[in-house]
Formats: sequence, structure tokens, C-alpha cells
Amino acid sequence: TSGCGKTTTCLNLAFSLARQSDLRMLLAEVDLRRPSVARMLGIKAEHSFARVLEGSSRLADNALRYGSNLAIAANHCPYRNPAELRQGPTVGPALAALEAQYQPTLVLFDMPPLLAGDDALAFIGHVDCVLLVAAAESSTIEEVDTCERELAAHTNVLGVVLNKCRYPDRRYGYSYA
Repeated sequence: TSGCGKTTTCLNLAFSLARQSDLRMLLAEVDLRRPSVARMLGIKAEHSFARVLEGSSRLADNALRYGSNLAIAANHCPYRNPAELRQGPTVGPALAALEAQYQPTLVLFDMPPLLAGDDALAFIGHVDCVLLVAAAESSTIEEVDTCERELAAHTNVLGVVLNKCRYPDRRYGYSYA
């Protein structure tokens, strides 16, 4: 659901993996209704990965490089018809061209919330696997189960990240007390 920390998790994963000098990383934002990567990183330029997906612009003009092996393609503002774009005929060729030209080792896609609409499922056919992000004390077991079933029907599920866990049980952690 919205607010689970999927964008923060995606950014942290991208920056962490980019520390491996042998990896060529791309983080691409496909949450086109409520994009937040540009805001979170303080990007002022009006980049639009949506324009890359629709085939009207190049990735080189809509991505920022961080270090020597990480590029981030964000969206400065919402896209007017996100579901239509994700299901349209331009996305597959745009992603194939991106992979052919830049040859990234790994592409991370910051997706919209699965339970908020059909946007994520409209794009899921373009990914090899997913990592589900759930928020402690707000995501329910039923929501996680529903998401896992939905995602597993379309692609491989790597696992679930439990985010926002503030009060771990002392029996399972390391304590100085």
C-alpha cells in the first residue's frame, strides 16, 4: 500500500548495490501517478522517465548519474495517462533499447503500490522478479498474502522486506541492556 517505504527502500538498495564497482545500475521510477524519487533526492531538473517509456525522449536526457555506475531516471511530475502508457506498445521496445544501449547489470524499478490500482500489474510483465515492501504495524498479513499471490502469478517473488519496524521484540535482537 501507499506509504510502506517502497521508494526509500528502492533508493537505498540502488545506492548500496552501486557501491559494487563491477555493477552498472539503473533505478527507474515507474510510479507515474505519485512520483517521489526526484523530490526525495532534491532533483530540480524536469526529468521524465515516462517520456523515455513513450519513446519521445532519450534516457541520457532524463536520467542523472550518481558516481560512476548508477543512473537514476525519475519523474518530476505525474504523467497524465499512466495505465495506458504502461500497457502501450512503446514500453517494451523502450526498455529493450535501454538495455541494449546501456547494458545495465541490474535495473531497479520503483513501482506504484500494488493494492492502490492496476498500475503495478500493468508493468509487471516487463520485470524478471519483484521484492515486496510491507510496513510494520500498517501492512496486514492478508495484504502481504494477497500481494504475494498476485505477483507470483506474473513473475518471480524474491521476498518481502519488512520496513518501518521500530519496536523489535527483545527475544529476537541484540541488546545492550
